[in-house]
Amino acid sequence: MHDPQQLSFLGSINALIALGRIPLASEVPLWSIFGCILSARLFPSTGATGITSVDWWVVLQCAFTTWATNVSINYGNEYFDWNLDRPGQIESIKRSVKEREMVKEEHNGKIKEEEAREFNEKIMGNTTRIIHDGTFPPYTALILGVAWQAAVVGLIFYSRSKDPSISTISEHTHGSPYRGFALQIGIISSVLSQMYVGPPVRLHYHGFGELISALLLNPVSILWGMTGYYTATTGRTIQISDIFTPSTSGFNLGSVWVLLGAMYCFEQARIFIMHIQDIEADIAGGKITFVVRVGHAVAARLYVGFNVLALTLFKLFTTYTQTPGLDTIDSPSFSRGWIQGISVVLLYSIPIMIVTARSLFVSIPPNRVTQSTGGLLPALPLTTLPMLVSLQVLISPLVLSFFTFLNW
Repeated sequence: MHDPQQLSFLGSINALIALGRIPLASEVPLWSIFGCILSARLFPSTGATGITSVDWWVVLQCAFTTWATNVSINYGNEYFDWNLDRPGQIESIKRSVKEREMVKEEHNGKIKEEEAREFNEKIMGNTTRIIHDGTFPPYTALILGVAWQAAVVGLIFYSRSKDPSISTISEHTHGSPYRGFALQIGIISSVLSQMYVGPPVRLHYHGFGELISALLLNPVSILWGMTGYYTATTGRTIQISDIFTPSTSGFNLGSVWVLLGAMYCFEQARIFIMHIQDIEADIAGGKITFVVRVGHAVAARLYVGFNVLALTLFKLFTTYTQTPGLDTIDSPSFSRGWIQGISVVLLYSIPIMIVTARSLFVSIPPNRVTQSTGGLLPALPLTTLPMLVSLQVLISPLVLSFFTFLNW
């Protein structure tokens, strides 16, 4: 189906932003920022004594790295999934063409140029069909993905050139987070991320996509923020052994491993929601995801199970923060901030978890119910759940970071 849209310059920019889902990619850098704040809060050697003493240039580097990489992956997914998405996009284009023809009939076969442009931009504003209808060639997505990842590589070289512990010609006061384990985990994460649907591995086509994405989007992003900030502000290079056992570098995760486990479960539950509604389309396109393998009913139970496990681990981490001597977390103010933050997160998360679980179970084929308003909490359509759960996870790092700062 060939139906290129005549978009204004602003309309083209909006469409390209939608293609890479750039606003939605903000979840990952927010978790990286939370990791930086955790590192600054838990390790006195970073030199941070409050919000004003945080090295925000280092935080920006850590956040941009995960944000740009995630945007790059989104563009890459659109390019490598082009054949799979093509049938659905053709049907969408046909519906839009039919709608446009109906508008023409209402105007006696004529649409003013300005009305036509507004109509086209309404169609294109929040879709990714521009590489399917001929507005832009498919390789546009690949070029944009490469450009965003190249920006990260450029930042790495620039940052290292300004690090006083690496560069002998620079007197720059900021260290670079791109050294040792922080650099290694960044490279490995970027490679795995690009192979999410990209060749040669195409993890998401073989049942590993949900696992890898949940790890990288949340706990690994937090760990990257923690190690990157610590490396840049202390000048001490962290080795892989340092994240498991205390060492001379002074970096010790301790009970933070429990928090990272909770965050993984928290994220894994969301990832299941993102893919349950695509089961039929993925089967038709030959994408054998983990959710496709286990089916709708098992995926719904796993969503509940991972949320219960996340809540249990959150409770365990809270216990650690209130028990002096168990590890490096012995600050009453940190414990107070964590309890306040996680209480707010759970205040809106638990109702969302219940609504989402109910919605999943009533929509299990073959007795699928599209929507139910009976009971105290409604059952929502499957198409609504990804947005609801994504909003829940997106707000959480902001809440936790805020209360960590509030109780510094």
